[in-house]
Amino acid sequence: MKISPLARKICQAKGINPATLTGTGPGGRIMAADVTENAIPQHRGGTTIATFALLPTRPQKDNYYVYDTSVDMAALGDISLPIAVQCEKLLEKRYSVIDYIVRAVVKAGLAAPSQQGRTEPADVLIFENSGEKQAAVTNAAKKNIFKISREAATGHPIPANYTPTFIVCDAHTTRACVAAHVSPGCRPLFAFVDRGNTPKENVRAGAAGIADYILSYTFYIHCSIPEAEANGIAANLHAMLYNPVRLLLLD
Repeated sequence: MKISPLARKICQAKGINPATLTGTGPGGRIMAADVTENAIPQHRGGTTIATFALLPTRPQKDNYYVYDTSVDMAALGDISLPIAVQCEKLLEKRYSVIDYIVRAVVKAGLAAPSQQGRTEPADVLIFENSGEKQAAVTNAAKKNIFKISREAATGHPIPANYTPTFIVCDAHTTRACVAAHVSPGCRPLFAFVDRGNTPKENVRAGAAGIADYILSYTFYIHCSIPEAEANGIAANLHAMLYNPVRLLLLD
């Protein structure tokens, strides 16, 4: 049986018998991602809404449901090094945690029943370093994490009269900063605010200590989406941040 050293280490830590796994590496080699994938419920046809729900933690604010929570990024730490190697080959850089967050927010939001069959592109506006760095990712639903990483890293220009579906920013990005980069009256359906103080663009895949990383965030969902559905979207986002494999696959 072929198994990578990291995959063997994760199996030992999680009490998983490698013989029960199917390897996707060269020659059927069991990779770290195969171990983590084994612990995630399988869904045909892509991401689906989680079977549990997160309830809003505060009253509605400016017509948005508000969800304050945090997630342990240990699973990302488990598989980040082999993914970083692949990413460096493709991009000559490592993806950052902000790229990973953008991918999760887009997939969670667009998995909702109300978003099925939408024809308008799902655009994302990203703010980092207290809003000093901005980037636009257009039509993000059709882009994997590597393409998202490429556009976010290059500071992809923000189109005029931009009406993004998603906002992703840190806690120190002001409302005025966001308003200055979107079309007047734009009300994005989803907004993710990282409440931590660590610059996410500097937290690279494969970095030491990422297994101990706790991501605290606030997630806003516009109340035009039914509350029960919004609670499912919030739960789905939390589940994908906790279980990263599906976000990193090239789908």
